[in-house]
Amino acid sequence: MKIIKSCVSAVAASIFSVGALAFPVDLDSVSGQWINASGGMYVSGEGTNQIRWGAGQKQSGYDFVGNSSLPQSITDSSPFILGEFTHRNHPIGEYSAIDSVELDIYASFSNDDGSVATGPFTFLFDHNETENNAAVTQHCGNWDFICYFLSALYGNKGSYTTHDGPVDDIVKVIFDTSVESSEFTLGNSIYSLSLLGFEGNANELDTAENEMTSINLIASLNVRSVPEPGTVALLGMGLLGMGLVRRRSKA
Repeated sequence: MKIIKSCVSAVAASIFSVGALAFPVDLDSVSGQWINASGGMYVSGEGTNQIRWGAGQKQSGYDFVGNSSLPQSITDSSPFILGEFTHRNHPIGEYSAIDSVELDIYASFSNDDGSVATGPFTFLFDHNETENNAAVTQHCGNWDFICYFLSALYGNKGSYTTHDGPVDDIVKVIFDTSVESSEFTLGNSIYSLSLLGFEGNANELDTAENEMTSINLIASLNVRSVPEPGTVALLGMGLLGMGLVRRRSKA
């Protein structure tokens, strides 16, 4: 009986220790493309990693660049960088901004057992192209009679306020924390990629006019093991043997 228990314990340990052997895995490449833009005017770049929109001298837009430090060895389920998102904000015509757009991410992994490409994993970006209506104080210069007239009209001396100053645009990322990739197999391990969002747990970005904001997109790799058929059979036989011994003992 002790021998059977020892065998069963050893086999079970070998099955559940396979997860530790599932790493390292190499992240070989990451790419992305913008799709399904909603709203906006003069939209270009769908199906690429750069999308632009808006009527103006310079267009606003989003960029995505895969992690430049690849290949990268992933040794456990800790978060790692998929790539960098950038929001470029420029003054554009009213009603010419998008409302939302999706980003499809693709990634390739490999280990000693081979390689596999996965994706797409989709992020939804809500975009708020704010109206430039911040308060701006206009100071009157010498002989600026119109300015002095306006300042007197509004009860000020030598200055008046307009509401046409720049306001930061807001980007909000909407994603489900339970979103995972379809499972893929390398050797005896089954993996899935979890989308964790942006570095620092951020899901909203503010970008000033004529500026850009960049932030990393984060993910983690999950694993479950597939034991060899022979190992499973051996475990089953061991459990069956333990059951027979117990029955005989009761008899």
